[in-house]
Amino acid sequence: MKLYYSPGACSLAAHIILNEINVDFDLEKVNLKTHQTEKGANYYDINPKGYVPALEINPGLILTENVAILPFLAQHDPKQDLIPPSGMGRAKVLEWLGYLNSELHDAYAVFFGGPLEGEAKSKAYKEVDRLLTHIDKTISESENDYLVDDNFGPADAYLFVITNWSKSIGHDLSPYQHINAIRDKVAERQSVQIAMRDEGLIA
Repeated sequence: MKLYYSPGACSLAAHIILNEINVDFDLEKVNLKTHQTEKGANYYDINPKGYVPALEINPGLILTENVAILPFLAQHDPKQDLIPPSGMGRAKVLEWLGYLNSELHDAYAVFFGGPLEGEAKSKAYKEVDRLLTHIDKTISESENDYLVDDNFGPADAYLFVITNWSKSIGHDLSPYQHINAIRDKVAERQSVQIAMRDEGLIA
C-alpha cells in the first residue's frame, strides 16, 4: 500500500493507523499548492479530487476520504481491536468519523482557505469552540477510555490530528479537559510518534 499525504494534514490520521497495523506501506508526499508529488507525478492523475489522503491499495486501485480509508485500515488487522467488526460499536466509530469529518474538520478548514479578519475570524473561532464543547461534554459523560470504547481507534486518531491544527490557528485547547486527556494518550503511542517524525512534525 502507498499513502499520499501532506505533512500534518488529515492524512496524518491514516498514517497513524498504518503504523498500528501489520502491513508494509510506502509514503509519497504531495504538495497541495502545485499538486505535484515528491516523485514528480501530477497528483490529479492519482486523485482527481486533488486533496489528501489517497491510499493506493494495489496499482490503480485508489481509496480516498478518511471516513472510508480509516475503517478500511483499522479492520485490516483484527487482533489490534482498532474497530469493532460489526454492530453498534462499529456504527459508533462511523458516527464519530462522520461527525469529525463533516463538522470539526470543516470548522478548522475555514482558517486555511485564506486570511480571516475581524468578525469572520471571531465567528470561525466560536464555531470551533462550539463543536469542541460538544465533543468534550460527550466524552465527559462516557465511561470509556477513548471515543468509542476502551481501545484506541481511528476516530481517536482523527480527533488528535484535527485538534493539532489549533496550534496553527492560534486556538486555545486548554479548556477542553476531556479532549486533552484523550489527546495525551494518543500522543504517547509509538504509531503517532513515528508518523509525526516521518512527516517532519517533531524532531
